Amino acid sequence: MADEIVLGPNETVPGKPFSDPEHTRRDEDALRHLLRHERERARLFADETDVLVRETDPEGLRHLLVVPDTRALLDAPSPTVVGFFGRPRPDADEPLLFELEEELVAGMGAYAADGLLSYYDVELVKGAYGNLILFASPEGPLRWRENPVHSSAVEISPANYHEIRLHQGTLEGRLLDGGALHVTRTRYLD
Repeated sequence: MADEIVLGPNETVPGKPFSDPEHTRRDEDALRHLLRHERERARLFADETDVLVRETDPEGLRHLLVVPDTRALLDAPSPTVVGFFGRPRPDADEPLLFELEEELVAGMGAYAADGLLSYYDVELVKGAYGNLILFASPEGPLRWRENPVHSSAVEISPANYHEIRLHQGTLEGRLLDGGALHVTRTRYLD
């Protein structure tokens, strides 16, 4: 396992510009933007049991939203937030990455019992994606790591990304209460 360094909120690592706190602030803004979109959609599907939305927005960017249990998403008090942002390599195996994502999507219903509330993958700019994942509790991401498909994605990440920023945080109140999203820590993977 690689060495880990703990950074304060305004610290950087020489030679590792992806750890600049400005990236975390920008990612947090992007997560808030994704949250606004998810809230808008949640109002529309509040009466459905589960939701799978695949669409392309007017700018031609891809959106994928998976909600295995709508009631759980809407009722969860103060969900745990996970954000994923990576800089893909020019030779990234996108078909393989999308294949793994499809396997994850197919099995997400099984993880609802472990606290998975929603998975929102958005193409932020052509070829670069961000994920907003909501869990019912801080234990949800720990259980998610046990997912064999997720483990496969972790294994192939070094060959497909230059670096990754994994954020964890909180959402104040229930999804539709309008509470603020806060990133509380970031894990930088190089």
